[in-house]
Amino acid sequence: MKFAIFGSGFGLYGYLPALMTGCRQTVCLPERYRTIVADRPDVGRFGDVIEWQPDDEAALNAAEAVVVSRRPADQLELIRAGAGKRNIRALLLEKPLAPSPQLAAEALDLLDSSGKTFRIGYNFRFTPWAVALKRELRTFAATDLLNIDWQFRAHHYAHDVRNWKRTVSEGGGALRFFGIHLVGLLAEFGYDEVVRSESKAAALDECETWTAVFKGPGLPECSVRVASNAAATRFSIDRVGQHGRAEPVVSLGDPFESSVVAGDFDRRFAILTEVCRDLIDDPATSYPWYRQSVRLWEQAESLS
Repeated sequence: MKFAIFGSGFGLYGYLPALMTGCRQTVCLPERYRTIVADRPDVGRFGDVIEWQPDDEAALNAAEAVVVSRRPADQLELIRAGAGKRNIRALLLEKPLAPSPQLAAEALDLLDSSGKTFRIGYNFRFTPWAVALKRELRTFAATDLLNIDWQFRAHHYAHDVRNWKRTVSEGGGALRFFGIHLVGLLAEFGYDEVVRSESKAAALDECETWTAVFKGPGLPECSVRVASNAAATRFSIDRVGQHGRAEPVVSLGDPFESSVVAGDFDRRFAILTEVCRDLIDDPATSYPWYRQSVRLWEQAESLS
């Protein structure tokens, strides 16, 4: 399958090697990315084998599948363009799907009606700890609790960068950009209700910390905290029994710490390869829990 990639950051250093080395797929790129690829030591080797196209439209017309790794507002426009192209059979999209849950629901409607295969980059589901947690949840008692705590200092806070990842209305913040990873994972696990949600920030249109409680049939109540401007750096999941004793399930520096490193590629290379293979090899057009993830996101925001 021939892929076009739109996005000069993660699209190139993340998905380009995953597609070309991990999945042995052909990639075509707009000419404007040539210098960016050449200047990066990790992906510069691909410059001679990439199929270069004059512009975005030419790349879209030459491809059979599209990877979109742009800011949410731009992604929504590319979804509209890709969904209407007969030559495009599949789309790999970033999270959040759109700047808001309402727009994300509209994007899902468009994608579903197009009949094309698509995947959303809820990449946590391919981490070793998430695979193990999905299996272990079956052993939890009805009275057990699940606590997920993710603390870190995002680049935009560490370096005081004003960008979309910091701005809630553009799809950024602790919930919309970071926490949405966990929302997607919990939706896949079967959680279907947010019973409490709170967002905190020192500035308007920002969300530094998000906390929430999720419930689902036959599942332990799950509390989540995502602190994106924290002094500490840790990712932990604890199982709390009826006597209040916490049993560590996951204890990492960050969610991708356990990923297998492949040379000088991004450390998420193996996981991104699995994401791409899922799109290429799995016959499912999409997953029903995608819709549930948007519902949970909308519930969380309505309670915050």
